[in-house]
Amino acid sequence: MDKSKIKNFIIILLALVNVFLLVIVISSAREARKADTYRKKALETVLSENGITLNPSIVLPNYTPAQLSLARNMSTEKRNISELIGNCTVEDQGGNSYFYLGTDGQAKFRGTGEFEISMNAGVISTGKSPIATATATLKKLNIECSDIQPVVTEEGSTTTVTLCGAWDGTAIYNERISFVFTSNYLWLINGTRPLDTKYSVLSSENYPDSVTILMNFLEFVNATGYVCSEINDVNIQYKMNSAISQNCTLKPVWCIVTNSGSHYIDAQTGEAENIESSP
Repeated sequence: MDKSKIKNFIIILLALVNVFLLVIVISSAREARKADTYRKKALETVLSENGITLNPSIVLPNYTPAQLSLARNMSTEKRNISELIGNCTVEDQGGNSYFYLGTDGQAKFRGTGEFEISMNAGVISTGKSPIATATATLKKLNIECSDIQPVVTEEGSTTTVTLCGAWDGTAIYNERISFVFTSNYLWLINGTRPLDTKYSVLSSENYPDSVTILMNFLEFVNATGYVCSEINDVNIQYKMNSAISQNCTLKPVWCIVTNSGSHYIDAQTGEAENIESSP
């Protein structure tokens, strides 16, 4: 057999192997989808038997983000605040609190992520939409905004917009930042932010899946007598912990939204993280 025939034979053999592997992959994916569908149907049946309906439009998450540890970076912090209040001086006030005085305002940042910013009058106007102005201002601070619905309150000539922050597309449910507008200008920003630099990642590979989490939630319902009749949404968010100054942790939690409120389940343990209604 000449070399060209051998080469053609090898090419055909490799093509057949690839087709065989593709069939295996497709078959495995089909079986996985069938298994997921069966588990969701079984879950719906169990919930229904306990008087709870799972909204049919829900797509149960199949990925849990990793737990992250973040550290404060003073250079990054100053650069971000300078984008909003202009060139500024820095004063160390002790206890990991720093005061920034800029041409357009002043700010105080703490090691726990808490901060307050006072803008000079006339620097940022309310514009046509306080929500759009608040979102654009948050972007200037290099803080990511989540897709959670903003909360707007009005009292006289004062409008307050509260946004929920995020990290890499995942909402941080206890990162709330308020923007206070008065006399058609933004004058105060306060809240808590995630710190600047990621330095540790804890894999979520072996965390419970969505079905397990919802079964754990059902156990909670039966154990406490909590009353709900429908689960309207299931998503994964972060909870921010700042137990140590200059550091914080973003821990993944499941948010289960029922017709009676939103509740949180620890993504690692499957236990109630903060079973009170969300703010």
